[in-house]
Order: sequence, then C-alpha cells, then structure tokens
Amino acid sequence: MKKRRYVDLFGYTAEEFDKLLESSISKILRSTGKPVSELDMQTVFTAYEDEARKLPRRRLREMRTMG
Repeated sequence: MKKRRYVDLFGYTAEEFDKLLESSISKILRSTGKPVSELDMQTVFTAYEDEARKLPRRRLREMRTMG
C-alpha cells in the first residue's frame, strides 16, 4: 500500500522505488559492521521504515533541483 502511494504521488516507477529502497537499506545494514547472518529483525525493519519514509523527500529534492 505504501509503495503504491509513493509511486502514484511522487512519480517513481515501481522499479525505481524498489531499486532505491534496496540500495539504501543495503547501505545501512552494511554500515552496522555485522555479518548478514547476525542482523536481528528489529534492525532490518528499522532500516526499511526509515528509508521508506525518506524516499518521498529525496524525490522532492530531485524535482526541485531539476526544475
């Protein structure tokens, strides 16, 4: 639901949204310094929620600098 709303409101394609979200989450999880097998669920969900919240703001910034 949230993904669909961001796609409609901010002009992301579904592929763009997925790619940006995945790369951002991966970067955050790598920065913890723990191997993937040692990451707990709370850390992963927190990274997902933070990045899902930031993507619309990133798109608005991109639109302002382009226009």
